[in-house]
Amino acid sequence: MNTSLRLLRPEEGVLLFLLFGIFMTALVWFSTKRTRSVESFLAADRNVSLFRSALSLAVTWIWAPALFICSMQAFTNGLPGIFWFTAPNILCFFLFALLAVKLRQKMPQGFTLPEYIDSRFNRDTKVHLSYLLLSIGYQLGSLVINSLAGGGLLHAVSGIDLRISIILMSSIALCYTWFSGLKASIFTDSIQMLMVLVLAFVLVPWCLLRAGDFSTLSQGLGGFEGKHASLFDSWIAFSVGIPMTLSLLAGPITDQVFYQRAWAVRERGLVPMFFLAGSLFACVPILLSLLGFLGAGFVQRGVLVVEDPQYIGPLVIAHLLSKSALVIFCIMTFAALCSTMDSACCAVASLGSIDIYKRYFQPHASEEQILRASRASMLLLTWTGTGIALLQPKLLWVFLIYGALASAGMFPTLFAFFSKRITARAMFLALAFPLLLGTPLSIYANVTESPKLIVAATLLNTLLGLFICCAALFPNGYLRRLAEKFSGNGNKIDRKPASLVRVR
Repeated sequence: MNTSLRLLRPEEGVLLFLLFGIFMTALVWFSTKRTRSVESFLAADRNVSLFRSALSLAVTWIWAPALFICSMQAFTNGLPGIFWFTAPNILCFFLFALLAVKLRQKMPQGFTLPEYIDSRFNRDTKVHLSYLLLSIGYQLGSLVINSLAGGGLLHAVSGIDLRISIILMSSIALCYTWFSGLKASIFTDSIQMLMVLVLAFVLVPWCLLRAGDFSTLSQGLGGFEGKHASLFDSWIAFSVGIPMTLSLLAGPITDQVFYQRAWAVRERGLVPMFFLAGSLFACVPILLSLLGFLGAGFVQRGVLVVEDPQYIGPLVIAHLLSKSALVIFCIMTFAALCSTMDSACCAVASLGSIDIYKRYFQPHASEEQILRASRASMLLLTWTGTGIALLQPKLLWVFLIYGALASAGMFPTLFAFFSKRITARAMFLALAFPLLLGTPLSIYANVTESPKLIVAATLLNTLLGLFICCAALFPNGYLRRLAEKFSGNGNKIDRKPASLVRVR
């Protein structure tokens, strides 16, 4: 019975990771020049081909949840668990394509979502800062969850101190992105996605062959307890389906990484990029979920003991295959996680330089000053995210918390793009209330592991924004009257005929 991942000595684990980091850094060093142009560093000269941009976007979305939580959902919640994780994960690519078309029409030379929002609402500072907080918070969560997952895997397979593993993980992505920004990120992403696809199509079929027949796999379709074999399981739909669907559909809408690539790809490849990226991405969680089903079947047969379901995928590989197979899985994981972290670094570089430095400190900044601000933003995000990851929160906590954060921006962003009547005041309220009420509730709900509160927090963040935006579109100043009613001035409103009340 193999229940341990520790198949490498600490020095072997460090060597494996350092070789991977040196390889990626050398690729960037010899294939791209140190960037001295803002257009190149933040937008890859807006000339990225369809295939490269699709590979980059797909591997960027193959983050810690796609590598670890998908197999964990299959292991713990069976078929409905992996369905509610995978379906919205794929659907979000196709939905964002509609938003990307609108974005390129409205602001073809933009850099960030908050920059577009700032222009859309006549440089309203409150709205801009709200979106900036939302966008940076999302990238921070991305770096935390991926450095934690990669560091945890390195610790599990080699016994390296977890804190050192986390620091190594976050440092490698920063090193090679530092040189050329988004251009380096997209270049390495293309290679990393090809690595992930090749290795996934090797490892999972290899595990299935070693497992013998498909009886173990079919036995695990209901999860390790065997209770969740139906796609229509109502409890899984409620406790997993609602928060994951809202979080995953909202993710790209508030994720600066998606907006950067929408501006970087050649215009004729804009829509095809999202469809191709979604199709490429789909292969990975679907394949890796099979490892979770295999693990569940082994547990039911009493041949495997699982202490931490977060690492059921590599544990099944260690149980069925050789030491070299686990090394291959580690390389695949490092490639996918580093691609997401380097994309987060590029995203926060544009937010820090365009939306903070240039917007508030140096409106007439030179290109060299903007590049320095971009790299300083990368450093600050890496240090902050690594510090939070060192606290060692659970992967699922981080995923659902910053998923709830993303859901706060979903409807306000859609209204900002598709409604001409939405006001700056409504946008601010639609973001401020979810951020102040729903996000703290989500943190508490996940730390206490209360499924009902987790669902409530995600719904609160999503529906508050929708309600406020819809209320703002009502005639006769409904939003204003509603705000005054809650502030105790409700009796002072309807003094004028309805025809004279200003439409908001």
